[in-house]
Amino acid sequence: MKYRYSFLLFFIAFLLQTTVLNHFGIFGMSPNLILCLVVIFSFLFEGYHGIIYGLLFGLFVDICFAQIIGIASIGLFSIALICSELKRYLYKESVVSIVIVSLVSTTVYGLMYWGIYRMLGNGFDFLYVAEKEAILLGYHAVVTLIIYHFVSKSFKHRSDRYMYRGNLQEARSLYRS
Repeated sequence: MKYRYSFLLFFIAFLLQTTVLNHFGIFGMSPNLILCLVVIFSFLFEGYHGIIYGLLFGLFVDICFAQIIGIASIGLFSIALICSELKRYLYKESVVSIVIVSLVSTTVYGLMYWGIYRMLGNGFDFLYVAEKEAILLGYHAVVTLIIYHFVSKSFKHRSDRYMYRGNLQEARSLYRS
């Protein structure tokens, strides 16, 4: 995928997250679309889409809405690195893999965000955060699956290690032997 298309998706997610999705929260929680996109772009595609745009849009979110600037950028950067490493061990085309990566990423991001705020003296109690995190786990899994369904239909994964790049006759001869 080209960087301009991924930038456009991240920008649309930033606008939706900061304006529209605040009105559609479940139990007072709205999904972090930028986190979901970082997970998808870092896990599915080669390149540094998730890392670059996670840092950039995390910084934008912090500048616009956070008390401390840089925490979301650090968290999204870490999530992009974790997802980039997980794609070496999990099958990209599996919905189960996407759900696992989404759950791990949401948990790590939430705990990292809470931990940094807590170290700086501005945090909530852990039980409050854990309660909200439980809601976000399900919410992010569903949103990530919806985005994954859209992205996987629209764009091909050229670097999938299980994809055969030969012609049909070679594949048939390999199957017969």
